[in-house]
Amino acid sequence: MRSDLRHVPADMPKFAADHGIPRMPSGTAVIPPRIPPQGPLEQLIRGPLAPSPDQAPVADGDILCGVSTLGESGRALDRYIFKAINWRAGTCLRIDPIDHVLIVGAAPDGPVRMTADGYFRVPFRQRRRVGLSIGDRVLVTGRRSPGRLLLLPPAALSTLLAARLALLDR
Repeated sequence: MRSDLRHVPADMPKFAADHGIPRMPSGTAVIPPRIPPQGPLEQLIRGPLAPSPDQAPVADGDILCGVSTLGESGRALDRYIFKAINWRAGTCLRIDPIDHVLIVGAAPDGPVRMTADGYFRVPFRQRRRVGLSIGDRVLVTGRRSPGRLLLLPPAALSTLLAARLALLDR
């Protein structure tokens, strides 16, 4: 197919320089590239993002956290955490109810022992003092370095997280 230039208006510029396009030394015209704006799409659409008010906290590698259901006869089981703090079968533990939570730590004269199946039993008297019942879910948290854990029953969790749970009501 042949191009027919007879329909080009007479006042049409014949050179690229007539349109403000620079010429190369060889005489060929170079069209400057169009570069799209740089940045994340969200910022291009809505403008710059507002800085976050607080820096997000960094996780502490020493902290352990898990959830366990208190089984029959007060059985507490979280093999990952117990292994991380080096509680093996036969390890003697002491369980102290303080401020509606249970503090569990290894003690040479502790009345509670880790079993061969990797769990320990929370005695009834300690469970009763913190309002813990069979079948309750407990938050198991602690630090690797001292080898002690906190068992937080549901009532203690709701008290501890009350301010954060209020955010859900907004």
